[in-house]
Amino acid sequence: MKITIAKTSGFCMGVRRAVEMVLDTTNRVKGPVYTFGPLIHNPQVMHMLAEKGVEVLEEIPEKGSGTVLIRAHGVTPEVRDQLIEAGFNVLDATCPRVIKVQRLLDKYVGQGYTPVIVGDADHPEVRGLVGHARGKAYVVRTPEDALCLPQGERAVLVAQTTQDLMLFQSVLDAVKQRFKTVKDFNTICDSTARRQEEARGLAHQVDAMVVVGGKSSGNTQRLAQIAAGSGVPTFHVETERELDVTQFKGMEHIGITAGASTPNWIIRRVHQAVADPGVLGRRGASLSYSIRRFLIQTNLYLALGAGALCFTCMLLLGQPPSLDVPVIAVSYVLLMHISNNFIGRNATRYNDPDRARFYDKYRVPLAALAIFGGAPGFVVAFDLGWAPFFTLVAITLLGLSYNVPIWPERLRLLGRYQKMRSIPGSKTIFIAGAWAGATAVLPAMVHGVPVDTGLGMVIFFATAMVLIRTSIFDVLDVQIDRMVSYETIATWIGAAKTLRLIRVLLLFLAVTLVVGGAISWLPSLAFWLLPCTVLPLLVTNGFTKGRLHPGHRLELLVDTNFILAGAIASFWQMFR
Repeated sequence: MKITIAKTSGFCMGVRRAVEMVLDTTNRVKGPVYTFGPLIHNPQVMHMLAEKGVEVLEEIPEKGSGTVLIRAHGVTPEVRDQLIEAGFNVLDATCPRVIKVQRLLDKYVGQGYTPVIVGDADHPEVRGLVGHARGKAYVVRTPEDALCLPQGERAVLVAQTTQDLMLFQSVLDAVKQRFKTVKDFNTICDSTARRQEEARGLAHQVDAMVVVGGKSSGNTQRLAQIAAGSGVPTFHVETERELDVTQFKGMEHIGITAGASTPNWIIRRVHQAVADPGVLGRRGASLSYSIRRFLIQTNLYLALGAGALCFTCMLLLGQPPSLDVPVIAVSYVLLMHISNNFIGRNATRYNDPDRARFYDKYRVPLAALAIFGGAPGFVVAFDLGWAPFFTLVAITLLGLSYNVPIWPERLRLLGRYQKMRSIPGSKTIFIAGAWAGATAVLPAMVHGVPVDTGLGMVIFFATAMVLIRTSIFDVLDVQIDRMVSYETIATWIGAAKTLRLIRVLLLFLAVTLVVGGAISWLPSLAFWLLPCTVLPLLVTNGFTKGRLHPGHRLELLVDTNFILAGAIASFWQMFR
């Protein structure tokens, strides 16, 4: 089955800005944090914000304290004044596109124009716009409504930012019949227009459409109406749990689109549910899916990849092949990743609920796997000497402390970075550094490799390989990482810049391998490893062009780069 996700899906600019403002506020200010009304029309996001302590203020009390954020839809000037008078610190998270409409109404109502708004009278954005029109606005939903307007001299016509463009044009024609002069402003958000146009186009190419988003979200409802209007079966769901995947039986092509207030992780979960029915816990999960799920959820495949990377680094260092240090690398990664999945379960619960359910169901076996899988590494390291043993202990303690407070929050200068994960880019950089220690530094330490350019190149090879892998997942998880305050490279510099960084790293990695092999700082294996710089490039290109979607297949493909390096190193050792 082919699955196509519309390019313009998920958070729009205004929603993303509002969510980030709330999250920044919870991390920055003391005291209660509120949003005046639901921040956005998505119950899953609102539930997550509630768990972070953000409350929804439905009515303005006489006296209040704390910080109130005006939601993305905006409010009337009177509401803003009342919040300030009540004693709240007010922050404006109104979408900039909505602010533009508010200013247009302020300007033209002041010049004597009759304001006409195309929208839903009960929508919070429209109520705010009516307030900026000083209560004089007419709200119309159809051309028929517009034809019932009283005749007048001058009118200014604007639209709710999430309205349908075709509807706006038809209402404009009707308003021109009632007023001699009409100043019309197409204030429908560009993102909304693109989203609707893509939904129309995609609906004509597929056997069924899935529209993802809050049931109370106006723009999501319109996407569902547009898709259904094209004649294809259309399913509007808030989460993957509402899907009945048996309805797709016999279909060859499914389209997915999502409203402006739908986070990417929910779109991902819906895609996974359509692609792999086993994600929903229903019968019929294929054997291949079950195997992929087991390898990914237990981190066994990733741990084997760490062993393969360590083996490759040993050969690049000119050392004879052995299994001692690769065993340490496998044990270390298994212990760290299982442990941090338990410790950082807030992120896992929202970003990968299937993994969270897996960890809840198999808590005891997974804990045993972490302990008994991690123990051999310490035994082997101790047997190799005190230096490798204490190095392993040190990087293990650093890894386990990633999600744990390091110093009291009351230390003002350090309180902002109370945990290592709060440091910008820490998750991405620390993981790469820890892996480099286990897969490149430990082999050099055990076998007495001299500190020279070759060693530096091998450490860079290991670091870059892991940094590229981690950065790819950072891009996939950027929204949920933002929600749980993880500071990854992607949340720090943005997804687009992170993708460019990955390509630059791949280029530097390829140059390092070629130069190292040509000057004999590295053995000829360096040339053989060049495919390891191509596979991540193919994966990122496939993802950005919509040919690859988040899920177990993509995770397995990304982690296969380590297995590929180990396989190439093994063949090189056999046939050199």
